[in-house]
Amino acid sequence: MKKKFIIIFMIIMFALTACSIKDGVTSNSGNEQNEQTPEEPIKEEDEKTEESEETEESEEIDPVAAIDLSIEPNELGEIMILMYHGIGPEESVWQRTPENFRKDLEYMYQNKYQMISLNDYAKGEIKTKAGYTPIILTFDDGRQNNFNYIEQDGELIIDPDCAVGILEEFKEKYDDFDVTVSFFLNANPFGQKEYTEQKIKWLVENGYDIGNHTYNHYELELLSSDEIQAEIGSVNNIIKAIIPDYEVETLALPHGSNPKKENLEIMLSGEYEGNKYKTIATLDVGWRPAYSPFDTLIDFNSLYRVTASEINVDNCGIYDYFKSFENGTRERFISDGNPEVVTIPKKHEEYLNMDMVGDRIVNIYE
Repeated sequence: MKKKFIIIFMIIMFALTACSIKDGVTSNSGNEQNEQTPEEPIKEEDEKTEESEETEESEEIDPVAAIDLSIEPNELGEIMILMYHGIGPEESVWQRTPENFRKDLEYMYQNKYQMISLNDYAKGEIKTKAGYTPIILTFDDGRQNNFNYIEQDGELIIDPDCAVGILEEFKEKYDDFDVTVSFFLNANPFGQKEYTEQKIKWLVENGYDIGNHTYNHYELELLSSDEIQAEIGSVNNIIKAIIPDYEVETLALPHGSNPKKENLEIMLSGEYEGNKYKTIATLDVGWRPAYSPFDTLIDFNSLYRVTASEINVDNCGIYDYFKSFENGTRERFISDGNPEVVTIPKKHEEYLNMDMVGDRIVNIYE
C-alpha cells in the first residue's frame, strides 16, 4: 500500500513539473515576442523613411537644368541705375513731372524691368524673375517733393504726386512690381523737419533704402580728408540717431566729384563722432548703364548712372537706353530667375568675375 502511494505521489509531482516547464517556456516565448514585435514595424518605418529620402533626393531639381535657355538669359548684360532728383509740376533736366514719372514706371512694368535695391546690386544678390531685367532707381538731394506729407480731411497722408506717393500707387496697381528706391540724403532730409524721423522710419519699414549724399553737398575733390570724413559721417549720424541698426552703405557723389586719390580710403570707410561708416557702392553722375555686378569691368567705387530725363541728355537719357536695349544695340541683363546661379552666353565667358560670383553656380551656354 505504501509502495502504491509513493508511485502515485511521483506521478503527481512529474505532472506538476511538466506543467511548470510548459508554463515557463510559454512565458519566455511570450517575452521574446513582446520584445521583438515592436522592432519589426520600426524597421519597416526606417526602411520607408530611407526610401522616401532616396525618392526626394532623386526628385531634386537640378538648378541648372531648370533654367529656361529659350529666354536667352544674360547675367553679364548691363543694368541701368537711373538718376532722379525732383518730382514737380514742370519738366526740367533735374525734375520729372508726376505724369512723366508715372510714364517711366509704366514703361518699366510693361517691358519686363524689375526694381532692385542698389545695396543688393553691390552684393550680387539679384532676385529678379526669369526673363526680366533689373533696374535701380535713385533720388538725389532728399527734396520734399520726393516724400511729402499733406493734410486731407484732417488726416496726414502721403502726397499722391510726390515720388513716394507715385511709387506706392504703382505698388498697389501691380502687386508683382517690386517697388524699391534708394534716396540719397543731405543735411535736411525731405524738408518738413517735424516729420524727418517719421519719414525715414517709414521708408525703411516699407522696403526703401537710404543712401549718403554728404551733409553740405560740396564737391569732394575740393575737400581735405577730415572734411570728407565730416561730410559723410554727419549724414550717417543723422540716420543712426533715428535707426541705430541701419547701415548706410551707399554714397552718391555731389556733382559727380570724386575725391583726390589720397582721400579715397576715407571716403569708403571711416568713423565720425563715435559712429563708423562703410561704403560698398559709390555713384557718379555718369551717362551710360552700369556693368553687371559679375562683370570684370565693374568698379563699385565709381558706378555709372543714367539721367532720368528727356531734356538736354545728348542721346544718353532714360529712353535712349530703353530704346538701345529694345533694339539690341546694347545688351541688357536678363535674369535666369535663380539668384544662386549665374547664367551667361559663352561668348562673354572671359568677362566673368569669379571673385564676385563666389559660391554661386556658373552656367555657361552656347
